[in-house]
Amino acid sequence: MPLLKLLHFMALIGWCGALLYLPAMIAASARSSDDGFYRDHAQLTRTVFNLIATPAALLAIGSGTVLFLRESIFAPWLIVKLTTVAAMVLCHALCGVLILRIERVAEPALRRDCLLIGVLLSALIGATLWLVLAKPF
Repeated sequence: MPLLKLLHFMALIGWCGALLYLPAMIAASARSSDDGFYRDHAQLTRTVFNLIATPAALLAIGSGTVLFLRESIFAPWLIVKLTTVAAMVLCHALCGVLILRIERVAEPALRRDCLLIGVLLSALIGATLWLVLAKPF
């Protein structure tokens, strides 16, 4: 059980770190430039999304599901926490959509969207952490 919790924490740290960094990477990739740097940066952004953020998300969600099913925890705070995690998954998917958009054409308006997603993700990660530590209900 402690190893499963350790796996869950490690996956969460990787996923949340990647989620906080992805909007900044997408915003930087949205810049238009004549040199190939930002085009290569868009490829790096896709690589971070595909090889770091998504596997960490799947591992975090899978190990978290096993943890709460194994311990039979069905408290009200857990339902609210799972709702915040679902919102984080939606933000993760939105980052994927933005990556697809920057690969087609660099739109400066994407920077505003990235800022909104970054702020929302910060709030969701903070709320999830608070719910886990405080168990308020």
